[in-house]
Amino acid sequence: MQRLSPATAVISILSFTLGVWLVFDGARKLVTGYYTGEQTIGLGPWATLVLAIGLRPSDMAFPFLFLGVLWIVNGSIILLGSSTRYERVIAISIVTLFYAIPGTIISIITISLSLRERRIARLAED
Repeated sequence: MQRLSPATAVISILSFTLGVWLVFDGARKLVTGYYTGEQTIGLGPWATLVLAIGLRPSDMAFPFLFLGVLWIVNGSIILLGSSTRYERVIAISIVTLFYAIPGTIISIITISLSLRERRIARLAED
């Protein structure tokens, strides 16, 4: 296995972190009926965005689980060095931009780093 660049390591760590959080929060909603912090501080800005497109925040538990699993899988793919690893991260990051604040910040960071790493990888091939 080749040595990871610092940017690739950051992408992987952020992928696992967000993935585990989304799986945890989605599973918590399904088990307890509440997202983390919903009873104390309320839902985050993502709930406003979800309501604006006509969905109920309570219906987002399964999409959160699914997105979480995708992030974890993408974190693994980054570590394994698949040829399409950066494109996959960019795609899932775009989908997760709606998860306002944590998802948006992590998505912007992973998109930026993935574009950089993809460009460096292409230059190394030439």
